[in-house]
Amino acid sequence: MPKGSSRRRRGRAADEERMSPEQINRTIVELEEEMLAAADDLRFEYAAKLRDEIKLLRRELDEIEATA
Repeated sequence: MPKGSSRRRRGRAADEERMSPEQINRTIVELEEEMLAAADDLRFEYAAKLRDEIKLLRRELDEIEATA
């Protein structure tokens, strides 16, 4: 995925409440793949940003599942 592709998702990440749990899980998987690719390309700062975004999404998913 291109470097800026998660920027589109980051906009959505701020609106996790509007995303279904399935959409959040799908986004997490995509970001994990992108994070690993970034690390392979030695783009560690970008990979760390993706890691942080994944943590936020997982936290939101846990909150959604806790209230369901």
